Amino acid sequence: MAYKIYERSLASGIKQSPVPRCIALVISDGDLIDRPALNKLLQLIEWCAELGVHEASIYVSVTDTSAVSRLVECIRDVFDGAGFPGKIVSPGGIADIEGDMPCTVSVSIGYGGKHELINALRAAMKDVKEGRLSEDSIDEQAIDSRLVFKCEPDLFIRTGEERLTDFLIWQAVYSELYFTDVNWEDFRKIDLLRAIRDYQYRQRRYGT
Repeated sequence: MAYKIYERSLASGIKQSPVPRCIALVISDGDLIDRPALNKLLQLIEWCAELGVHEASIYVSVTDTSAVSRLVECIRDVFDGAGFPGKIVSPGGIADIEGDMPCTVSVSIGYGGKHELINALRAAMKDVKEGRLSEDSIDEQAIDSRLVFKCEPDLFIRTGEERLTDFLIWQAVYSELYFTDVNWEDFRKIDLLRAIRDYQYRQRRYGT
């Protein structure tokens, strides 16, 4: 009972200040060992929607590449029919998620920022070669437009560890980083609320 009262109080206080427009979260494939852990991905998006977060990007770091296709199937199954639009990206391709809810979700499974940036540069170089783009026109906007993930996260959360992966290395250059020792298995709505409250207390400098 006390926990719920504290959670409601924290949520109410957070809504008095601007919330992050986009949140990114990093977890590992070992965190998604059972159905409840997979279902929590959907819960996270529901929490974000409740709080007014418009977009969430989730990166699943992969240690066992043979499990990628299975993870894609499981995560797609969890999100099917939930109403949140977005996509699931893996080295094998992109699976679209249909929906019309106000929060968009992108899930990257083993598709990190290095791959994404290399592929964007290759696409730009191909356009130069085929005459659709001049060499002098390769600028920040040219790279931005060729990235898979368009979200530039205001808040970047890492669960269970104090190190980041290469996810969104281009887009997250000015993100606020938040590390929690809470593992994904134990991650609760109140942990998301604490991360957002911490973000609201910071003075963002955007590299200055």
